[in-house]
Amino acid sequence: MDVASKTGDWVMLQNCHLAKSWMDDLEKRTLELSERTDIHADYRLFLTSMPAPYFPVSTLQNGVKMTTEPPRGLKANLKRTYVDLS
Repeated sequence: MDVASKTGDWVMLQNCHLAKSWMDDLEKRTLELSERTDIHADYRLFLTSMPAPYFPVSTLQNGVKMTTEPPRGLKANLKRTYVDLS
């Protein structure tokens, strides 16, 4: 995330709800990013998660939220994830 924010790359962290022990670190990192002034204009951070009560509220408040219906089955889910990426 630190390197990508300087080079303008995109970062995608999927299934954040599975990393409950990492939520405090994620919150700290996203708050630090929101306070920095040297972030590349092309940098993007994408997070995917199921609803979870322990997901950091400040991270949700600092981002754009989208809701989608999950596809049925593992194969459909993986295909949907990677078919839209260029």
